[in-house]
Amino acid sequence: MTSAPPFEASLSSRIDPRVARDRPAEHPQTPGFIEHAHTSEFRIATHWTHAWRWLETPETFSEGQFWPYRVDFLAPESGSPAGFHEGGLNIHHGPLLSLPGRLDTIEETQDGAYRSLSYLYGSYVLSLRLLRPTRLEFLVLGEGDAETRVRLRLSSDVVPWAEKPWSRLQEVFWSRLGNWMATSIGAKRLS
Repeated sequence: MTSAPPFEASLSSRIDPRVARDRPAEHPQTPGFIEHAHTSEFRIATHWTHAWRWLETPETFSEGQFWPYRVDFLAPESGSPAGFHEGGLNIHHGPLLSLPGRLDTIEETQDGAYRSLSYLYGSYVLSLRLLRPTRLEFLVLGEGDAETRVRLRLSSDVVPWAEKPWSRLQEVFWSRLGNWMATSIGAKRLS
């Protein structure tokens, strides 16, 4: 059985040394599945706080979804606003997709930020028998005043024969994120 590689320590240790921690308690290892991790990275010409603000805005993920897909947020406590808060719940759902999750870590420093969303047991893409995402992480690092590196990692349990198609699907899906972010905040994508 293969294990998911950790975030590159030289980048992530500045934000959260726990990035390479154990899998979420909410999602134990699925028997007969292997661990898979997709990592994507890009750079944009903007201060890191602009990129982070975009990632921390619920409307970034809830507006513009193709019907019948949707992202819903639930506040961790009644009376508080729904959105990105530690303990907050959300779900990305639609045909062949159910990804309920809990935000377990949101941290900011003076030069970057980190967020971890743990998917709950029963989360799936296409079928519960094929693809079970377990965690989605974002790392945003400032590189001076006018450049930002954004890295994401999606960890999943997959049936062994679906590993390569799942990798390819992730490459295609996440390749759009850098352009989407840059266009939305009026920045230039550098890589």
